[in-house]
This record gives sequence, C-alpha cells and structure tokens, in this order.
Amino acid sequence: MDDKLKEYLNKLNTPNEALAAARAQAIMKKRADQKRRNYWTATIISAAVICLFILSIRFSPTIAYAVSKVPGLETIVELISHNKGIEDVLEQGYNEKVYASAEQYGVKAVIEEVIADETGMFIMYRLSSEQDLSKYKKISLSVLQNGEPVKAGVGFSTFMDEETYEFANSIEVVSSEGMDYSERNFEVQFMLNDETLRVPFELKNKIKQTKVYAVNEQLEIEGQRFTVKEVQISPLRVGIQIAVDPINDKRILSFNSIELMDENNEIWSEVSNGVTGHGTTDENVMTHFLQSNYFREPKSLTLKISEVEALPKGQDYMEVNFEKQEVIFAPDFIDLSKVEVYPKKLRVQYKPANMTHYRQLLGTAIDATGKELGEMNSSVSGMDGNYHEVTVSYDIEKYVSPVKIYFNSYPSYLEGAAEIIIPMQE
Repeated sequence: MDDKLKEYLNKLNTPNEALAAARAQAIMKKRADQKRRNYWTATIISAAVICLFILSIRFSPTIAYAVSKVPGLETIVELISHNKGIEDVLEQGYNEKVYASAEQYGVKAVIEEVIADETGMFIMYRLSSEQDLSKYKKISLSVLQNGEPVKAGVGFSTFMDEETYEFANSIEVVSSEGMDYSERNFEVQFMLNDETLRVPFELKNKIKQTKVYAVNEQLEIEGQRFTVKEVQISPLRVGIQIAVDPINDKRILSFNSIELMDENNEIWSEVSNGVTGHGTTDENVMTHFLQSNYFREPKSLTLKISEVEALPKGQDYMEVNFEKQEVIFAPDFIDLSKVEVYPKKLRVQYKPANMTHYRQLLGTAIDATGKELGEMNSSVSGMDGNYHEVTVSYDIEKYVSPVKIYFNSYPSYLEGAAEIIIPMQE
C-alpha cells in the first residue's frame, strides 16, 4: 500500500468499520487508476508502434521488403503498399483475427484474418507444406457463405513460379449489391489439382455501416454526359456510382482516373491491383471503387474524373461467325495483325494505341437473337513489344450466328476532365 495513502487513512477520525471500508475502497480506486493509466499508456504506445510500422512500409521500400519476409506479415505488407485505406483499417483495429485452419493431403491452410464490410471482404490466408506447393499446377479457390457460393465477385492469385513450401496471399470479395451478414458462417475451398481442402470460419465482429452521400450531378466531357449518382464510403472501399446518358454517341468503356481529394489535398485514388480498381458495370450504370477514407472526417471532398475510355457507337465491337470461322466486321481504327476464329474461341493480335495498356480488349458477346454468350476464360499478352494478343473463349451452346463481341477496353480517351464537390451530409 502507498505510505502516504496509509498515513492519511490512519489519521481519519472514523469508526473502524467505516475506516476499513474506506481504506479498501481507496486502495481499489488507486489500483484501478494505476491500471487505467498503464492501459492507456500501453494503448498509446501500441498505436504509435502500429502507425510507425505502417508509415515505414508505405514510404520505405527497403523496410517493406524486409518486413514482407517475416511470416504472417507479407500479406499485410502487400495490402498496405497498394491501398492506404487498409492503413486506416489496421490503425483502427477493424481487422478480425480468425486463425481457422485445416490440414489434408499434406497441405495446411490457414485463414489468418478477415476485413469485412458491406461491400465485401479481404481474406488473408496461408498455405504450407513439407512438399513443394508449386507442383500443384492448378490451384484455385472459392468462397462459400452458409454452404452456398458467396453472392459476390471473388479475386485471388495463386501464382508460384518457383519451389515454394509456404505461400501467403489475400482473397478479395466484392459485392456491388451489398454483402448480407445475417449468416456469419463462411468457408474457403482450396482446389489443389483434383483435391479440395476446406477451411470453415465464422465472423463475430460488428460490421460497420456504409456512409452514403447523394450527389445526382450531371457532368460532361467532350459532349458525352454522365451523372454521378452517389458516393458510398465503407471501411474497405469507396464506391462511385455513375449513370451514363444512353443518348451519348460514344459508348463509355471505363473511367480510368477517378480521385477523391479532401480539403488538405490528400488524394484517394483507385487501387493499383485487384478488383477494387475496376469496379462493376450494369448496363448504363457503373460503380467504380477507390481506396477508402472511411475512418477520416474530411470537411469537404472533391471528385475528379479524367482519362475516360470511349469508342464511337457502331465502332465498338467485332462481328464474327464461329461456325464459318470468319470475321464479318472489325472497325478500321484497330490495327489488326491477325484474327483467328475457332469454333469456341477468338484470338486477336493487334497494335494498341498505347503498348502499356494491358486490359482485356474483348468483352460481352451477343448473338443474333440478343442472347449473351457466357465467357469461359480469357488472356492478354504482349508480343515482341509491338503487338498485343488477346484470347477469349465462350460457352456457345445453342447460339445463333453472327455474334457481336463488344470491346471491353481500348486506350481511346475523351479529351478533358470534370470535377464536382461532394456534399458531406449523409
């Protein structure tokens, strides 16, 4: 007991019972105050360490490389390096530790932690084995919720080009319709060649609500009109919902540069990797995702849009006959080197206006009856530094020729930019 506290209590002119009670209460209060001070000191130190850790990764490639070699940290390093919104998530402790695991066929899979919000999830996982994991030439995975495939897009990479005994990465789940967490039981299935390793896990933390700001302001670039309908800010990403005017004489393929800037000129832009940077499209309404500033409280936000990909309507597709294996129509602006039509596949070699543009040229395919053909797989590659080669195959059962294949992306941009102030009232 503190000597000064003991001396003070002994001098009090009170009954013994009251003195004992007071003494006990005072001692308990003092200990509680000490614990509280120690707790806040530890919390402040921990927060400072986390902040310093994150800043070191963001601004020092050397430190980032060194930390990425520490088991359990490489996936976080990768996320922080490409997405400063994840910095805020970690600083706020919004990530949920899971550590669910399963082991089969000599391979152990661990779901380490999850970041979840109403737009989707980041799932950090690890595979390890005493055998070389790169021997599994076909590693795929899927995410299930309550026993059914999750109703969202799932992005991942399992690329291993050398001998590997431990592999860590993340799974990005994106739902443009919004995730439903009424059922909290999930499962990641790892398909290792012909074997399946299942890792069930349950989310317990509270999911933060998305902040929605109505905008409904029309913008115009080079005569092409579009309306920014709303801005949706969640912990993982910011969704910018844009409606394209159907009477435009050009079809907008993509908004390649969208940025949010606060009153301090800090910018939140598209993530440079993953689904987050591309967003989703539903007819004339597009949702583009940016890095999140959910845990900030900006006084104002300015939305800037530029580098808008667009092609003249009527020149925004190729037309082929898969049965006759021939090209019926191709626009003149594309420098085609070779086009090969197969019964279920199309291969195109072309010289793009920008050789650094590696997004898929070919997209939605519509047959003569208006039926959309399901895309089976696609690839993009460079050739000799002069041409790109794109290959896409379709599920063409019960279709009617000819088939129009609309361009998904091409480096032809509208001249100019547009910006608006986002009202900060939900």
